[in-house]
Amino acid sequence: MHKPLLYLFGGSFNPPHRGHIEPLLALQQQYNVGTITLLPNHISPLKLNQPPVSNAHRLAMLQLCTAQYPTLTISDYELTQSETSFTINTLMHFCEEYRVFFIIGEDSLQSLDKWYRYVEIMQLCHIIVLPRNTEQSRIIELPEIIVQNMDTLSHGPIPHKTSCITRVTLPRVNISSTQCRLELANHDIESQYITPSVLNYIRRHHLFAN
Repeated sequence: MHKPLLYLFGGSFNPPHRGHIEPLLALQQQYNVGTITLLPNHISPLKLNQPPVSNAHRLAMLQLCTAQYPTLTISDYELTQSETSFTINTLMHFCEEYRVFFIIGEDSLQSLDKWYRYVEIMQLCHIIVLPRNTEQSRIIELPEIIVQNMDTLSHGPIPHKTSCITRVTLPRVNISSTQCRLELANHDIESQYITPSVLNYIRRHHLFAN
């Protein structure tokens, strides 16, 4: 009997914004993808020089951001870990009970070979890549084990197969957390990229202010 499927989308969500949510909803609609679990990380090994706001604040903001979307859920698994959030450890945990699709952005694909034990990560899951407004040149420089396992699908469903990397064709959303933080530092700007409930939370708790 097959284990159930699990769609995971990790990130710092510092803060969560439309650029996180809209591609996931489009992925569900166009590729017949089920419930997606958002996985805020505790400490990203690739962002040690960008400390996020507290776990509690990021979790609360993410709950507000996804409240109106019943097909988006949240796991606090990585937030409860005391160590750096290495994806390999997270996947080993979830793969005990699930067949995992791990959703990343094109920018993350371009640095996949820098991830800790990336070959084992590929062996544990099927990676789905969301389009981003990033340069494509880095792809051809990736190791052969990554490039030879990539394909592109224009519609779903996406059959689960470990070690596969599937790039999906969705509208690109040019929004970044860095861009949002710059806007939030200026109280004269009302960010169009952050939902009103999250924006109210940020203002109330004086987050991302200079």
